[in-house]
Amino acid sequence: MTQAADGSWYAWAPPFPPFAPATAAGHAATPPNAPTNGAGTAQRREKRPWTLPPPPGPTLRQRVEQRERERGLRCDDVSCGLGPSDEDPEPPNSNEKRVGIRPLGEHGTRACPHVFHGACLVSAERVAGWGQEDSEEKEEKEGMVEVSCPVCRAVGAVPREDWEAGVRALE
Repeated sequence: MTQAADGSWYAWAPPFPPFAPATAAGHAATPPNAPTNGAGTAQRREKRPWTLPPPPGPTLRQRVEQRERERGLRCDDVSCGLGPSDEDPEPPNSNEKRVGIRPLGEHGTRACPHVFHGACLVSAERVAGWGQEDSEEKEEKEGMVEVSCPVCRAVGAVPREDWEAGVRALE
């Protein structure tokens, strides 16, 4: 601290940032740690394009729903009506069968990795406009109902018994 002539006190500090000495050409001298291009002059770094930082991960809701899927309480339908809700004091003991979609004409394989409760699949098909009205002749022959996965839109079929169980669950 320094006292001025009028008796007041003030702090004095050197100007920030310190001034660089000028060269003979009138330009500021290159700082000692700056990268150079071999001729002693500073090289400019290329600006990288700005990119969005990576997300921190799944949200709490996504983590809870994934755990519910692993335990069999929720199916892969985004609007699963049989999964637990936030208002439930305890999760339900859901032993509801989940159905995988098979490719058309093949047995034992799956058209996609998603599985659904019968009622969730039937309601998703009704909302999407698909239905058993278009393929009644085929259903009678093969015992299968043609469906489309509500998540990835893979076209396949489910057994008629599973479809009928889903229809009964919605009534």
